[in-house]
Amino acid sequence: MFPGVTRLTGIDTNVILRAVLQDDPAQTPHAEGLLRSLTTEHRGFVTQVTLAEVYWVIARSKHYSRDACLALIRRLVETEVLEFDDGESVVRALGLAEDGADFADALIQGTMELFGTSETVTFDRDAADRLGWRLLGAG
Repeated sequence: MFPGVTRLTGIDTNVILRAVLQDDPAQTPHAEGLLRSLTTEHRGFVTQVTLAEVYWVIARSKHYSRDACLALIRRLVETEVLEFDDGESVVRALGLAEDGADFADALIQGTMELFGTSETVTFDRDAADRLGWRLLGAG
């Protein structure tokens, strides 16, 4: 448990999306109500998978630029009533993504660093170039 937290509620991707996109008249008020009800003692819990899904859905929306998507993720991360399965990796990933890396690749990199991997291998040339991963099968 997190210090000072007496209750932790897991929050799924679609709850965050309804609150952000406000695209479902029946579900949006419930999502907003839940998020407003959170306190520093009763926090919401968000996983990296949830953040990746939120980013993916919003990035494909015509209404959000890449920068706006990253700003939204940063606002979520900086919200004091939300906790994350690996906040350090998420913060690191945001920095990498803001410097140009793909957000999902940046999340992977943040987790790899946390667990001390000696290298990350990929077939993705852009990820290899941006994140220093070893391009598998190259040369």
